[in-house]
Amino acid sequence: MMGWCVYILKGERRVSELGKNQRRCLVKCFTVLSVVFVSLFCAVAFSFADELWEPVTGINEPDIREVVVMEGVVFAASEKRLYRSEDGGVTWEIVFSAKGEGNIINFISISEKAVFVCTEKGVYKSLDGKSKWRTIFKGVGPEENSILHIAFLEEGKIYIGTRGGLFVSNDNGVTWEKDSGGAGNLSVRWIAPKGKELFLATEYGVYKGSDSGWRRVFVTQREEAEYDSDLQDEAVSAVKPVNSIMVDKERIFLAADLGIFVSDDNGETWQSFTSDGLMSRKVKRLLFKDNVYAGTEEGVFVFEEKGKKWRALYKGMAADKAQSITRANDGTIWVATNKGLYRSNGTSAVIARNVVTKQSQEEIASFLPVARNDKRNAEENILELFNHEPSIKEMQNVAIEYAEVHPGKIKEWRDRAQKKALLPDVSVGLDRYVTDYWHWDAGANPDVLVRGDDAISWDVTMSWKLGELVWNDDQTSIDTRSRLMVQLRDDILDEITRTYFERRRLQIESYISPLEDLRLKLERELRIQELTADLDALTGGYFSERVKP
Repeated sequence: MMGWCVYILKGERRVSELGKNQRRCLVKCFTVLSVVFVSLFCAVAFSFADELWEPVTGINEPDIREVVVMEGVVFAASEKRLYRSEDGGVTWEIVFSAKGEGNIINFISISEKAVFVCTEKGVYKSLDGKSKWRTIFKGVGPEENSILHIAFLEEGKIYIGTRGGLFVSNDNGVTWEKDSGGAGNLSVRWIAPKGKELFLATEYGVYKGSDSGWRRVFVTQREEAEYDSDLQDEAVSAVKPVNSIMVDKERIFLAADLGIFVSDDNGETWQSFTSDGLMSRKVKRLLFKDNVYAGTEEGVFVFEEKGKKWRALYKGMAADKAQSITRANDGTIWVATNKGLYRSNGTSAVIARNVVTKQSQEEIASFLPVARNDKRNAEENILELFNHEPSIKEMQNVAIEYAEVHPGKIKEWRDRAQKKALLPDVSVGLDRYVTDYWHWDAGANPDVLVRGDDAISWDVTMSWKLGELVWNDDQTSIDTRSRLMVQLRDDILDEITRTYFERRRLQIESYISPLEDLRLKLERELRIQELTADLDALTGGYFSERVKP
């Protein structure tokens, strides 16, 4: 690479002496070199942006349920507490606590700088999001007090969804009325405004309408009630509940436990959105900012329009359940998970991958064989640093054995259940007859009662159930256990694979780009130690024992 560059510089000093073909070759060399530098610069810049999740410290609770951002201020909610950060997640303060037995935070939202917290005991509002929290809604009974969602329309109109029905306020939350058009008897878990209409996610499906009336356009249960019974056969059935609704211009997306559904005609008809590449069909939240992001039971995924498939965004994230996802004005994506809060700038590396065209890649490969070999050698040298550590295959096998979820265990159960019919049921009987145990002497002393010998009999009975050679009732129990074991094994493999490679990424980054900031350096090191402890927990301490020098 260096020798090639020197040759070009020498050629530039005597360019006037070159012929037409030589000058054309020189221009081509400079063009290729420029493309190389630009592509490398973009690749480096975007490699840190794409799929790079950074765990947010400062919150001592692992399970974060909700996250929302307003003008640089971040709010994150656990089950009981609401945290606020004004410096991008560096420091946090608790600004709200859900007090009372059984009270938890279900949802948080922001409207005109005011923060609203939906709990199991009403809705609370703070004008500055810091203090002076006051109750703006409290229903009658536990179902109406359980607030699941809140939505804001123009001119101070607010809707809240409760387990006991839909409520509306036309004066910015001063007074409330229960919906009289049919939604007042539904458990409303999500409210999505679209123009002058609303879409409600309820336990019976998705309803479309306004205060004047509602019509079900999407069915999620077959336990039919009196609502729109004439539309049962016309609506789409998802069987599983809808968790949230996203409106993107003219398209409406439903995030359900059975995948994603989309409507292009204002909710009149629905189609299943592609799930190619989506590892979990249990989708909790959707986000659209340049791309469609999905928060699922298996992490965060982004939909790539070009390939019409989902791509997992794993790098840096050890959590498996994404419970809330939002994006700030600066492009940073925030994700609330069951293992803490994560952030990323959300920039896609598709741009970087498309900077160098196929033709330029071929030209670079032909002009720079040495550089290509050097890159390959550098990659091999870095990876060789970890040869003393167990491979991912070895770790997966150890984790399976430690958790006792090996597939051979089920096969062994089936074999034993089938062989059970060859073994007889054995029963042993013992009888003792004492009728003549005491009797009168039949000899010289007929008036004397004498003790005689007792009579004992025994028997052994064996029986076979040969029908069990064809079918054994234990097979039903084994089938159920097999399904549960497969699910548990998949969860363990997913967890250990994600943890293993997240630790490896941090190790490589420590070698390639060491941090000078002491705090960030310690955070990275602690993160590696945390992931090491997770691997030990999944393998019974095998990982640390294996990597000992």
